[in-house]
Amino acid sequence: MDVLYWSHIKSMRECPQKFLWSRGNPEIDLGAGLGKPKPLPTEVERASEHYALMGSVLSTVVENIYNENLWKEPLLLRDRVEALARKEFALQESGKYLDWSQMMRSEAIDTCVKGAVNFLKIMKENKLLGPYARSEVKMDTWVSPQLKDLKICGIADLIFRDTNDKIHIMDGKNAGQPGKWEDEDQLRWYALCFKMAYGVIPSRLGFFFFRFPPNEPPKEWTRDPKEWNGIIEVSLDPADLKRLFDEAVETQKAVKKKNFEANPIPKHCANCPYESVCEPRQAQKAINSAKRNATKELKKQNDPLENMQGINIFSMGK
Repeated sequence: MDVLYWSHIKSMRECPQKFLWSRGNPEIDLGAGLGKPKPLPTEVERASEHYALMGSVLSTVVENIYNENLWKEPLLLRDRVEALARKEFALQESGKYLDWSQMMRSEAIDTCVKGAVNFLKIMKENKLLGPYARSEVKMDTWVSPQLKDLKICGIADLIFRDTNDKIHIMDGKNAGQPGKWEDEDQLRWYALCFKMAYGVIPSRLGFFFFRFPPNEPPKEWTRDPKEWNGIIEVSLDPADLKRLFDEAVETQKAVKKKNFEANPIPKHCANCPYESVCEPRQAQKAINSAKRNATKELKKQNDPLENMQGINIFSMGK
């Protein structure tokens, strides 16, 4: 593995076996030939990719706003991003497995269109522009002297330099519950890549949320709605950069040693396309199911009402 991305770090943290199966290894045949990923289960057994589709569409919208300079024509911007969201949805859905019994297609399209418009509100409220503002910026650099055959790389949804020459790195999320699923280390990883590539530590990191524009906070928000600006900032300490650098080195070593043990954790397995063919996960599910059934049976046995044959009716006499 010559280039290490955040997705690699995240995947190895969650489940080394998923890392192997989804990417392959030059020295391992997973059923499709050396170096090839493990073939996916039949579509009936796979998880729908409609959330991944919506995230990809919205990421493309942000990329076009900045890299195609759509923001320079503000009077046309809303109509353009709405049309772009619809166009990208139609283009990208052909490459995904989509089960519309879980979510209507029209609802997914509306989510993308609304999310695109919401981003414009977030961009305006937070002034996400500057002398330099680009999307999908690739930040890669060699790791040395620890490993001379490895690059680390990050690709951020948005990097901009403000008028005070401060660097901001942002990543967009289509989450329905901001703050619940995001991994703050994702942005810290981007900060590490930026620091190693350009010698500067970013001044600000943050996630922006397509579903929650300024003044429209999620229900979990307990402060004044007017304080919600659509962004949750992430702290950054030099120790974080050192920790992630060390993790990159250790991850590369684990890959070279072929340490790909399964690590079944329900919240991670739920989004894994290989869950149905992962023996450790299926064994875990069987054990958990047996435990739940045993608990239900025990409660039933200890419930005095369960053994009652009927209810006595008291009469008032003749």
